[in-house]
Amino acid sequence: MDNDPQIDEDECPICHMGLPLSKDGTKTAAEAHIASCIDTHMSQPGHQANDQKAYAKRAAELENTQNDEKECPVCRTSLLTKEFDGNEAARHAHIASCFERNDSSSASQPQYAPPTYERPANLRSGKLSRDMKDSKSSAASSKLNGEAKAGGSTGNGLSLQNQEDQEVGTLRKWFSALGGDSKTPMEKKQQIMAKADGLMSDRWGPPGSQRREMVARYWAATRMFDHWMFLHGQHPRQFRKYLEKGYMEPIPTAMVTARTLAYLYPEGSYYETPAEKRLYYLLNNGMMPDGSRHASIRPLNINRDRYTIIRRGNQRNARQIPLDPKLLAKYMSPGDVFQSDKQIKSHNYSEQVPNTVYDTRIKALHEFAEGIIHGTDHLETMVLIDVSGSMTWNPHSGIPGPDGITRYHDQPSNIRLVQHLVRRVMNHMLPRAQKEHPHQRGIDVVTFSSYGTYIGQLSTLNFNHDWQSKVRLGGGTQVMQGWQKVKATYFQHQNKDYGHGTFDPDFGWQATPGMPKLSLLVFLDGEATDMDEFELELLGETWAYVTIALVGMENCPHHHSHAIELERVAKFNPHVGFFDVHGRVCERLIVQDLLGSVYPVDPPVYEEICKPEYDIKPDGLPAYSTY
Repeated sequence: MDNDPQIDEDECPICHMGLPLSKDGTKTAAEAHIASCIDTHMSQPGHQANDQKAYAKRAAELENTQNDEKECPVCRTSLLTKEFDGNEAARHAHIASCFERNDSSSASQPQYAPPTYERPANLRSGKLSRDMKDSKSSAASSKLNGEAKAGGSTGNGLSLQNQEDQEVGTLRKWFSALGGDSKTPMEKKQQIMAKADGLMSDRWGPPGSQRREMVARYWAATRMFDHWMFLHGQHPRQFRKYLEKGYMEPIPTAMVTARTLAYLYPEGSYYETPAEKRLYYLLNNGMMPDGSRHASIRPLNINRDRYTIIRRGNQRNARQIPLDPKLLAKYMSPGDVFQSDKQIKSHNYSEQVPNTVYDTRIKALHEFAEGIIHGTDHLETMVLIDVSGSMTWNPHSGIPGPDGITRYHDQPSNIRLVQHLVRRVMNHMLPRAQKEHPHQRGIDVVTFSSYGTYIGQLSTLNFNHDWQSKVRLGGGTQVMQGWQKVKATYFQHQNKDYGHGTFDPDFGWQATPGMPKLSLLVFLDGEATDMDEFELELLGETWAYVTIALVGMENCPHHHSHAIELERVAKFNPHVGFFDVHGRVCERLIVQDLLGSVYPVDPPVYEEICKPEYDIKPDGLPAYSTY
């Protein structure tokens, strides 16, 4: 071939002896001699080069016979790189080194010698064959061989590492090369826990840091401590997954503002929103407030489970009972809102589903009351009101339900009922607030629709004027926008006047020890698109006690489906109290129930509730039907 290096005619490049000459003058005898020398040389495992000069001489001869050689004849490395260009000595040394490595590897072991190992007695030949053919096993064996060379060699040609591996068993060596180890279960568990601790430190800082303490409070509030510690010690990959998804920490304020957890999954998904997915993970893996476990629950999707939702709503509706005639005789008032609505035909009070106050809620209120009585806890109050478009729907014009049926209701609109209830509760909330703050002139109120608005303080003084001038109706229903405004208003007031609370740049305001608890009264109709996120937020807050009044339509399965969801909220969270208010209601009786939940100490009773000066006269508000 044209590219083959030319050889010296007088000397064999292998044995360095004189070359025989053919009688016919050709090079046949010389080529046969060289070929024989090559075969003899390669077939002798113990053959060593005579000396370093021989390798250098052969390399020089090959290189000098063809000055335009482009690559090493042994390893095929390009000799045109910057390292070799113009440096004859470097090129000669590289080629000589390649010849030396090639001969020494041939001398140390025959080219096709089988691998030396002791076959484990309990290893099936079929499994061994498959393992030997596996490409990953081959790569691991190469790695293992490299480690053996680095470990030194013994007189019998086996490395120290190979001898040690044979002592512990070849199978164990293979597993170690494939990524396994020989650690004990306790050592593995300690390694796993150390890795999880590192993840927590990277995200929340070292133990004892402010953010680490915040996360610890969140674990305790959501009753997920045992579950997270189980993943921490046994399933680090799952632990890392939920840590990175943010399940172990409060909801960041940026996610609330961007409504990240409220966007809808594609139709047909098991969960409607990311908030619902996260909420049900916590509910199904956490403890109940009484320390027990509960059966797994699943969310109901209005598209997938429409008939189940309607059926459950109808079943709850069937549990309605008439109000106790004796109580009704004591608490009824001609100023109840439906009495002055000209469109309402019936003047009978609607039947109601009895409200349930769970034992864990009663216990939480008793503990709160003990703290207030002994001076270790203090209470502040605020009101959050839903003013979205759905609150203004006219029941007499028909309200379509999720089942496609339009229902007509003989009752006032939700916002009119709420207006009456807010005015009534102010009669009792302001005097209690003035016991702590004598100069206070009203109760802080936040409204929400598509956004939250702090409208200032309301009181019975000039109530109608303030309501008409400050309350703006319409828009979507995003309760989290109102909740964030409540938090900001409350913490800013506490921080400015008393130094309570700290602000985290990612998670917003956080409570500090000794800060007064907030008792929040909420009026809404259940149509919020981010109710799951609101429930998730409340689950992790220990500084707030929330009383929810759900207002809605009489005999409406859609309203009762909202009530079922809020009953579940109250069941899982002892800091939440829930009351169902629908149809034509006895307002003073409702006010007593609500304020009994808002105030664990000194709630208003019958004599105070029914004071004539606190009642609303039938002409106290202008006659109306809807907005």
